[in-house]
Amino acid sequence: MFKLIILVKKKTALNDDGFVRYFLDTHAPLAKKMPGVRKYVVNFVKRPPNREPDYNAVAELWFDDISAMKNAFASPEGQLTQKDNEVFAESVTSLFTDEHSIA
Repeated sequence: MFKLIILVKKKTALNDDGFVRYFLDTHAPLAKKMPGVRKYVVNFVKRPPNREPDYNAVAELWFDDISAMKNAFASPEGQLTQKDNEVFAESVTSLFTDEHSIA
């Protein structure tokens, strides 16, 4: 399986609760409709003491392979999901990973 990790920095106009609500109620339902998504997990970053976090969310998406991932994002659902990032995300960083379970 191929795993895509996405690091998301929220727009400064959104407070933490608004960001989480938008992500879970609007963005995640769009993303889970992309064809070929085998698993989809979102992790919300807790605010460290005395500073803003570097990222506000880490999304993990699993696909059968990199080709399935490319097809998912090229699909109409994938295009809509990517366009939606502009609503709530200041930046989005994608990491293509090779996961190894240790424990």
